[in-house]
Amino acid sequence: MIFLLNTHLVNLLFNLKTLRKFHKKIILFLKGSIMGIADLIPGISGGTIALITNIYDELIHSINSISLSSFINLKNKGLKFFWNEINGKFLFPVFLGIIFSVFFFSKLISWLIINEPISLWSFFFAITISSFYYFLKKIRDFKVIHFILISIGTVISLIITISLNLNISPNFLFIAFSGFLAMTAMILPGISGAYILLILGMYSIILKSLNDFQSIIFKFDFEIFINSFNILFFFILGGILGLKIMSKHISLLLKNHPKKTLSFLLGLILGSIHKIWPWQNKIDSTDLFITKNKLIVLPNNYDGPPELYKAFLFMGLGFILFFKLSRLKK
Repeated sequence: MIFLLNTHLVNLLFNLKTLRKFHKKIILFLKGSIMGIADLIPGISGGTIALITNIYDELIHSINSISLSSFINLKNKGLKFFWNEINGKFLFPVFLGIIFSVFFFSKLISWLIINEPISLWSFFFAITISSFYYFLKKIRDFKVIHFILISIGTVISLIITISLNLNISPNFLFIAFSGFLAMTAMILPGISGAYILLILGMYSIILKSLNDFQSIIFKFDFEIFINSFNILFFFILGGILGLKIMSKHISLLLKNHPKKTLSFLLGLILGSIHKIWPWQNKIDSTDLFITKNKLIVLPNNYDGPPELYKAFLFMGLGFILFFKLSRLKK
């Protein structure tokens, strides 16, 4: 009898431990999914989402742990050693969530940008504003150097977000270069990778390729498949290179100068927040996706219905989501 009770107790504890591990993976997948959605939207960075959901440091350090020696160890020491070395139990669910959102929400985001801009930008505006709480908690004792770094980050971010569009004919080398810059921006809170693609004139091309890739799941077209595959392949190739190079430098900065690094990142967010203000009048009405060349206005001066009830509703949801997500790790 005692033996049976002990056996049931062991099984129960094992099942609880398994459930906790599964629960943690689900949470990481959800955080990655929100990062992926943010990466699709010009004006907000997936890095910002990673910061406010308490996975930024681990994400950067884990990406930085992937190197040529890791793959040599995969060959010599096996998959389990390699998986532990690169923190696969963390990276896999996060990147699975990012990939899932990027591929399956690209059409929805396209529709929201065109049809529900106030709701969309209100939601992400609230999340971004809420992220200041994270920085205040982490930096705490502000010194002169912190304010200087915040100012530098703000100026850099403003320069990037008000720069002119580049109209360059895309080839595979330029697509890879776009991926490099966009992915570099995606892991920097405050600088939107999607916005960098807008500046480079690549946003609509990449979004269309993602949408086309979804379409061939239901109706296969070889020509569309080859075209989309080539564009996304070179874009991802450049992105991986950018991700690896930048993660190394950010990892060192976070390790050696955490508060100074966070101050600079806070400046990047402050300088880009104007891009996600919900009420912006279009200057160029020919491009539905354009988020620059817009005039920031108060709700009463907005060209369309200000939809204040929607704005406050989605701002409220954004605030609630931020504080829920920021505590999930605990």
